Amino acid sequence: MNIDNKTYEYVEDRSMTIQQYINNIFKWMVIGVLTTFVTAFALEKSSFMSYAGMLPFILIIFQFAVVIGLSRRLMTMKPITAKVLYMIYSVITGVTFSYVIASYTSFSVALAFLVAAIYFGVLVVLGAVIKMDLTRIGTICLAGLFVYIIFSVIVMIFNLGVGTLIMPLISLALFAGITAYDMQKSLQLYNYASSNPEMLEKLSIYGAFNLYLDFVNIFLDILQLLGDNK
Repeated sequence: MNIDNKTYEYVEDRSMTIQQYINNIFKWMVIGVLTTFVTAFALEKSSFMSYAGMLPFILIIFQFAVVIGLSRRLMTMKPITAKVLYMIYSVITGVTFSYVIASYTSFSVALAFLVAAIYFGVLVVLGAVIKMDLTRIGTICLAGLFVYIIFSVIVMIFNLGVGTLIMPLISLALFAGITAYDMQKSLQLYNYASSNPEMLEKLSIYGAFNLYLDFVNIFLDILQLLGDNK
């Protein structure tokens, strides 16, 4: 650009504001959730489940691999790689979800989704506006979730007959702390990488993935509480 016989170089500002960062998180979180549910309903209406065999169990193992890959390799992978892994995970979760929603009425699934969205939304807002550091609460809830998973496996193996209301209520309480903590952590990560657009792009996918996992688990707990079997 030449003004008053002086040459100026135009440099595009590629920095990401915190509002753009937050929008990116929720955009990808919603995309993931919609991908999962569209996949689940499409397969539930088809004859896929009759011929899947051991595929769902293989996919569950692959899901764990994707979670570990995103957690450990996020800093070194390209943003597009993180997005692809996230979308693959969303589709795979939709495949396993098709087995879950097949056991419940469509109304139950819709009601659970609505209640889960409201519950999740409140927790996200709390995590965004609360001033108290939620690191300790998040750590305690994550540790509690680990114990909860182990206990759930024991209950399932030995058929201990624990009340069907107790387990999902405990899980919902744990994910209340985890969801608020994940939202607060995502905002804190912005401050650490605010000058690095590429890192912010990856962190927004990471934040979306964490919130996606929170929503999915909240939905499953509420479905277990409110759902009517077919």
